[in-house]
Amino acid sequence: MPLSRRIIFICFTSLLVLLLIPLSGSATDQKNIKPVIRILKSASELDYPPFCLVKKDGSAYGFSVELLKAVTQIVGLEIAFDIAPWNEIKQKLIDGQIDVLPFVSYSKERDDIFDFTAPYLRMHGTIFVRKGETSIRTEADLKEKEVLVMRGDTAHEYAVKRNISNHLILTDSFEQAMRQLSSGKHDAVIIQQLAGIQLIKQLNISNIVDVDSFRDTNLKIKDKPLQGFEQKFCIAVKEGDKELLARLNEGLATVIANGIYDNLYDKWFSPILPQPPVNMVMMAKYILLILFPVLFVFGIIGIWLLKREVALKTKKLIFQIDITEKARNDLKESETHLRTLLDTLPDLVWFKDPEGIYLSCNSRFEDFFGAKEKDIIGKTDYDFVDKELADFFRKKDKEAISKGQPSTNEENITFS
Repeated sequence: MPLSRRIIFICFTSLLVLLLIPLSGSATDQKNIKPVIRILKSASELDYPPFCLVKKDGSAYGFSVELLKAVTQIVGLEIAFDIAPWNEIKQKLIDGQIDVLPFVSYSKERDDIFDFTAPYLRMHGTIFVRKGETSIRTEADLKEKEVLVMRGDTAHEYAVKRNISNHLILTDSFEQAMRQLSSGKHDAVIIQQLAGIQLIKQLNISNIVDVDSFRDTNLKIKDKPLQGFEQKFCIAVKEGDKELLARLNEGLATVIANGIYDNLYDKWFSPILPQPPVNMVMMAKYILLILFPVLFVFGIIGIWLLKREVALKTKKLIFQIDITEKARNDLKESETHLRTLLDTLPDLVWFKDPEGIYLSCNSRFEDFFGAKEKDIIGKTDYDFVDKELADFFRKKDKEAISKGQPSTNEENITFS
């Protein structure tokens, strides 16, 4: 005799129907559905210009903050920012107290505790000293010097990894570090070059200089790195949050493709990045070229511009393809995890369309009908049970649809 069991079904059918009904164009049912929006928690550093800044009213702004807002808006997410020292917000992300950080430098060590989007910016570190200091020019000169770094920053990690100094001085912000150096305390500050120059301007400090000349004119990730340690900055989430990471990569690819990234880049960096120096040799060459026939010159310039445009578009396309492929792989992995979960549930799980046609089911449901999922999909209850029981199942389906909410009913069933 077949084994009969008394069980309580939770009708997943009703939940699926709620998702499928809008596709049928029913305006009445759509009004009853309220979209669920995930509000992400994020945080910004106290002062890391121009990437993370604090307004007078205490709110966060800056290039990276505005970029993350644009990315989340593209993918339909809302976000709220707290303000705290870097070391605190980094630990909050590790502990899961916040969901995402807008401005985190990638490293192999950090990759063990965070998941990173594709990089959107690169920068280089340098050494700042007081004017008149002649004994510090390279890393090798820092060994016995008192070197200031912000606690938990990549500069801190870099200094420890390279054993740059026997006397590291840790601060909660680079503003504190610059003020201490300016007041005559300690010997040097290790910081990202652009952030250091911006802080000096912001704090009206005139007695601190960069040991290298400031020649960087472009920070975009596609450019060839300059000398010094390089950082690739990304948006970071907690390790394992693959779903959020995939959505952020999708949003980042979109803002790069639709020009929002370039607009933010121009807004924050054009006023502070110097123009490249004039090359006199190249200027002389251009002057000589003007002496050639006009059509010849125009032809050369046109070909050069076309090649450059093609190269730029190709690089951008490759970048977008990489991000899209990563997002696709993350989604596939999430779908695999979901399928594994459904197949391991002891309950019967199935999905139908509003007409009662099966779309999918788990392995436990296969046992109920005594058929494989591929043989169940596209069929109805009438293909597997007698008409009386099939009519009963159909009646319960319609009741779930009419209620417009999850429903529970108790049934006596017999496994095949």
